[in-house]
Amino acid sequence: MRRQLRIALLAPLIAPITQPFIGGAQAMLRDLAVGLAVRGHAVTLYAADRSDPALLGEAQLVTFGIDSAQLQPARFSEHAAPTPSAREEAPATDDEEAQRMNQAFSRAYDVIASQADQHDLLHAHAYDWAAFAYASRQPLPVLHTLHLPVGDRSIRNELTRLAPPQEAATSKTKAKNVWLATVSQASAAAYAPFCRIDAVVYNGIAVERIPFGAQPDPTGYLLYAGRITPEKGVEDALGIATRAERPLLLAGGVYDQAYFAERIAPRLDQAGERARYLGHVSRERLWQLMAGATATLCPSHWIEPFGLVACEALAAGSPVIAYAQGGLREVIEDGVTGTLVAPGDLDSAVEAIARIGEISRAACRDSMVERFSLARMLDDYEALYARMADG
Repeated sequence: MRRQLRIALLAPLIAPITQPFIGGAQAMLRDLAVGLAVRGHAVTLYAADRSDPALLGEAQLVTFGIDSAQLQPARFSEHAAPTPSAREEAPATDDEEAQRMNQAFSRAYDVIASQADQHDLLHAHAYDWAAFAYASRQPLPVLHTLHLPVGDRSIRNELTRLAPPQEAATSKTKAKNVWLATVSQASAAAYAPFCRIDAVVYNGIAVERIPFGAQPDPTGYLLYAGRITPEKGVEDALGIATRAERPLLLAGGVYDQAYFAERIAPRLDQAGERARYLGHVSRERLWQLMAGATATLCPSHWIEPFGLVACEALAAGSPVIAYAQGGLREVIEDGVTGTLVAPGDLDSAVEAIARIGEISRAACRDSMVERFSLARMLDDYEALYARMADG
């Protein structure tokens, strides 16, 4: 018999949990909340204002009076100043953006602590420094899922303080009731020198909700899906499509306005109808685009912690062409569900597109059913929650 728990979930505060989702973490968190509630757990999602309770089924929504529009999301490009990796310790107290983020998480954790008697544990999915630094205020066991690659030194230092590596842990340094999970083996290995990793839980998707495209659209379009930001390799996607002489559709929120204006918009103008930006679309619309795509391009410049876009594309039947690094190497079976090429190797990506007909679209979907289902993710988190509840 499944053990019923009272689970608090903390969302990233940089955006509401609403359609269209700003990123994969928000979409996955919504699915996690709904899935756990369906399994009989008492789930409360704590999130920024304007989150949509209609998306959450039987899960409850609590907001904090926090307007995410007033918070600055982390940036990972030359357009950001300072870059996240520049900080050694806590963000400077005279940094207004950091102050607003700190105050937001301080308020969030105070609210959750005031309702701690209603929960057995807290599962945090936020990824700003304050999300880790203030979590120790909780009387509850706290699980952090690390959704970002190792980069920000201030966060690394905080994680070392909260959960030092096993060989470095002592009774004086080890924080009580703190658990850390990552979303891939690659991510776990990257964090291991800095902190203790208690579990690897792959993200899961509701494959049955995603339409399957047995045949690609006759136009032969390629798809880029994700944030419009430098580290995601948007320019590489444009270059690959141009060399392959294929139309390219781009879907995703503009995360870095300066980058879009300076580097992407001019190339879209030059490409004309060969490359179109569709804007920030709903998940359902994105899945339809994936089902019709000849291939989905994931030429990420950063080390992807997981690769939720790749999973959803494969579930829709679209093979994925990606750079061979990070969690994407665990999601994509090279030669079976897509092609992994060396980072920056546009020529090999173009060659992979020429051979894309060799990839079985049915095999792409079957792989997701077997390896990355929502049910499997729920099982894994339930097992981890039980360990936490037992102390």
